[in-house]
Amino acid sequence: MTASTGFKHSYKLYKRLLAYLKPYKARVALDMVFMIISAGATAFVMYQFKPLINAAFIKTDDPAGAFNHLVYFTVPVTFVVAMIRYSTGYGQDYLTGFLGQRIIQRLREELYSHFLTLPMAYFNAQRTGGLAARITSDVQILQDTIISGIGRSISSGLTTVALAVLLIQLDWKLAFVALVVFPLALFPIYRFGRKIRRASGEGQEHLAELNSQIHETLSGIRVVKAFGMEHYEKNKFSKTNERYFSTAMSTIRAYAASTPIVEMIATVALLSLIVWLAYRALFRGDITVGAFIAFMGATATLYPNLKSFNGVWGGLQHALASVERCFEILDTVDPMVDAKGAVDIGVLKKAIEFKDVSFEYIPGHPVLRKVSFGVSKGEVLAIVGPSGGGKTTLVDLVPRFYQPTSGQILWDGKDISKIKLASLRAHIGIVTQETILFHESIMKNIAYGRPGASFWDVQEAAKAAYAKEFIDNTPQGFNTMIGDRGIRLSGGQRQRLAIARAILKNPPVMILDEATSALDTESEQLVQKALNELMGHRTTLVIAHRLSTVRKANRILVIDKGRIVEQGRHHHLVAKKGLYAKLYRMQFRTTDETKE
Repeated sequence: MTASTGFKHSYKLYKRLLAYLKPYKARVALDMVFMIISAGATAFVMYQFKPLINAAFIKTDDPAGAFNHLVYFTVPVTFVVAMIRYSTGYGQDYLTGFLGQRIIQRLREELYSHFLTLPMAYFNAQRTGGLAARITSDVQILQDTIISGIGRSISSGLTTVALAVLLIQLDWKLAFVALVVFPLALFPIYRFGRKIRRASGEGQEHLAELNSQIHETLSGIRVVKAFGMEHYEKNKFSKTNERYFSTAMSTIRAYAASTPIVEMIATVALLSLIVWLAYRALFRGDITVGAFIAFMGATATLYPNLKSFNGVWGGLQHALASVERCFEILDTVDPMVDAKGAVDIGVLKKAIEFKDVSFEYIPGHPVLRKVSFGVSKGEVLAIVGPSGGGKTTLVDLVPRFYQPTSGQILWDGKDISKIKLASLRAHIGIVTQETILFHESIMKNIAYGRPGASFWDVQEAAKAAYAKEFIDNTPQGFNTMIGDRGIRLSGGQRQRLAIARAILKNPPVMILDEATSALDTESEQLVQKALNELMGHRTTLVIAHRLSTVRKANRILVIDKGRIVEQGRHHHLVAKKGLYAKLYRMQFRTTDETKE
């Protein structure tokens, strides 16, 4: 993604980001009040240099009176105003930090919530580590910049205005000379800001790539080590890291170049001002020592704000690249959103039907081609076929992980695209070959689909899944933490927990996607018993890999190249001597003979 750096686009991003502050209008108003008071107090303290200095250096007929006025009025007033400045400065910093953190909190939660609503097709096209970077590194950049940047830029701007007013009040001609530096400095600030924005966007893309590589390597570390690919992964990471370094250096060069240019402009203006002030004091005598000190003090305070603004502007441009990446996610439309007038459904009463269903992941490359069939309530339908034939895609269409390219899927005659997604999925349970568990206790993993389930219900589900025996042998029973993705359990144990989770949910429709294909014989037997419990009288679609499930199915669909080429019961299809018979000889006969 290439960041757009136009002013209008940047303004829209700022406006959208600041909209997150709407719930905190009162605090924003108070923060602005603190900033205004602080800016005014700063200018007032600078102005007080004039009477403070003049009281000491200008001759007067009443030195005692001048001294008393200085001690009993000018100094106390200046001290009180300075204390107000420090107090409002604290309030300003606190409120700015609070508001910045609230923006980040809301944005991070919106991103995470939006991720959960996006369809499977979106995640298939993205890398997990790259998506995670949007919530972590991108939002962290916003956090650092918003808290220290936006508030500081507003404060600096208000202070600049207050000091500019003071300079004009002291001497408008000198003020013109002092302030002319600001428009001169805006050009390099703006120009280098655009470079920073562009480089930052590229840098965040490379950082997301780094996160993806780290995620993939650590997730697949066993394969990396088994194949001796450590050196390859190291080189791949180094290349991406070098690209990130290059873009980071582009940002640093832009920062480094802008600062001395702005400082040079400010220095030339300050030196010119000093020469002009010295000339007037020495040859024209129309400026007092106090006025000279006050003017120089205000100018010396003013110019660092210009340098600060340069840094803040660069930081904001850096942050805008991250804002753009975050909003890109939030603007992604979910095609699975409930249709207008979508309805809830009840338990399946008759059948699920596919009518001329076709599907494409990539346009022009069909995975399913006009598939039509039905599965009646309580029926166990097995789906077999060569790898890549479209079996998993077929069952993924039932819970609407994807939308058919054409055709309809009906639930008791109702098109599932017109059924509320939450209602549809509440009636479907899924157990896959790749068991997904979480770094939680066994109890929470089983109760994942029913967070309010009682301990008794969880135990019963574990018993039905033939999992309670191994659970009782773990260190803390149902409270045992199972590690990331259930790493502390065996494959069969993980699968039985997934089945227990499905049993506890108690859905009327089950989808089993090769749930026993990766298990050894002993584990398969236990898991198969658990699956038999799970299927019970439920309507079940089984992507079959092992013979036992296929034989017990009421009907078998044979899918090849996205089409149903055969269907019927096991013995009928074997006798037919078609594709199923060929698969049976290749995959199932050895297992069958071993069992017999």
